[in-house]
Amino acid sequence: MEIKILGTGGFSNDGSFYNCFAIDGHLLAETPPDILQSLRASSIPLEDIDTILISHFHGDHCFGLPFLLFNMFLRKKTKQTTRPPTRLIAPPGVREWMRTLLGLAISPDHPYIEWAFSNFEIVEMEEGRRYRLPKGLWLEFSRSYHSPETFSILAGNAGEENPAFIATSDTRWGPAIETLAKKGARLLLCDSGGAKPGDVHMSPEDIREHILPGMADTARLLATHYAGRRVSEGRLEYAKAGDLFLI
Repeated sequence: MEIKILGTGGFSNDGSFYNCFAIDGHLLAETPPDILQSLRASSIPLEDIDTILISHFHGDHCFGLPFLLFNMFLRKKTKQTTRPPTRLIAPPGVREWMRTLLGLAISPDHPYIEWAFSNFEIVEMEEGRRYRLPKGLWLEFSRSYHSPETFSILAGNAGEENPAFIATSDTRWGPAIETLAKKGARLLLCDSGGAKPGDVHMSPEDIREHILPGMADTARLLATHYAGRRVSEGRLEYAKAGDLFLI
């Protein structure tokens, strides 16, 4: 499995690419406002994306979706590609939310909106359900401690029961997040936007106290969703746009 970090910034942002990542070059997790720029900087063609995940409906995770879909629509319309993405997976209520967002972005009657609904398999996330995707990948989702409804992402290789990779998405610390750290993933991408323990996002102190002790010695933790300069220390490493990991 290949994990590529496209961005690490959140709502509080110093000009960095917003948080998102790709799996195996064809699964895109999150569609922040600058998603087209992030994809270009990471040399990921729109035509390669066949699955889009959105963990929750905050703007720094999803406001780029209209621009992403509009540009995919244009490429399809002008015969530059032969296939759109096949699926979009997001929290419950995604269809209503998506129609509203796409309409606000351009106009409710623009043809790219009906194109999107006709050409995508739109799937609502369900905690604990295993979604088997083509190309030897499976996904599961676990609720985070965040509002609106937010899901952490677990990804595994076909034939392996335990996830190889977990992304906690935005969350404060809680027992369910500690449980994720003990699932045996080889790489954990962890929200670290909090300034102190108990914030709406986990802080570096939360990660050191609650997450790292439950992880296997051979596992690796990357902190993301942060603003400003951060320095890696011991097992707490900070992800950077362009980082590539094979697990």
